[in-house]
Amino acid sequence: MTRVVTYEHPKDFLARAETWLLEREAEHNLILSLAYARAAKEEQEPDVLYATIESASVLGCVMRTPPHKLLITDLPDEAAEALTATLVDLYEDIPAVLGPSGPAEAVAMAWVARRGGGWRPGMEQGIYRLREVIPPRPVPGSLRAATVDDLDLAVEWGAGFARDSGVMFPTKRESVEGWVEREDLHIWELDGEPVSIAVAQGATPGGARVGYVYTPPEHRKRGYASACVAALSQKVLDRGADFCVLYTDLANPTSNAIYQRLGYELVAEVRDVDLIAEGQS
Repeated sequence: MTRVVTYEHPKDFLARAETWLLEREAEHNLILSLAYARAAKEEQEPDVLYATIESASVLGCVMRTPPHKLLITDLPDEAAEALTATLVDLYEDIPAVLGPSGPAEAVAMAWVARRGGGWRPGMEQGIYRLREVIPPRPVPGSLRAATVDDLDLAVEWGAGFARDSGVMFPTKRESVEGWVEREDLHIWELDGEPVSIAVAQGATPGGARVGYVYTPPEHRKRGYASACVAALSQKVLDRGADFCVLYTDLANPTSNAIYQRLGYELVAEVRDVDLIAEGQS
């Protein structure tokens, strides 16, 4: 019988689920890295959901940090109803489910059956993994870690990234300050002028996640984003990681082609399924 097991602390969740998640570490980078980061904190955030789907062994994992979307791994077909029965006791609403298309849609349909409203398919993303960087064509400039002097620019460009991609950027200044303190945020700079940015975060035992790649319109089509991602990916590998992970919108052939030319290979596909509350259009 499939059942849902919830955990109050991320350490307990990892004790049960870590080995299973690490079997496909790149694919599970997001849930793993979020759990690791929260397990390292002394004070825990309220209302975070950590759950496993299991019978005799772990069959899938679920995580949510309100008010954000529900994150799910691949799940058995019969898990949607059991999971949703748990969710409706915890939440009045959920904005979206992110996971493999079939399970994400099954959970969305089960939620709507209990809560009303509707659902619609959202962005379909590819999860890419890189083990060795293929250098792009040389372009002028160099990579550097961002400093506190770059905070305003990073927040401004983050808003541009969100507008262009439809993906939320943590535009709160304190979030970006954390990236700077940890040397996660990097800038491709040309003659002292920033022309592209990217972030490396989400560390797991074997890798880290590269994302939030943004080049403002006036600097596009010059190879800066490719150079920035390639240099940052190499920096992650040089620090001891076995691989880098990157999420990209599968509907954008340009970005997918760029990352593949750098050595990123598709390892999984996931989809956002947006949930529409009763009374909303």
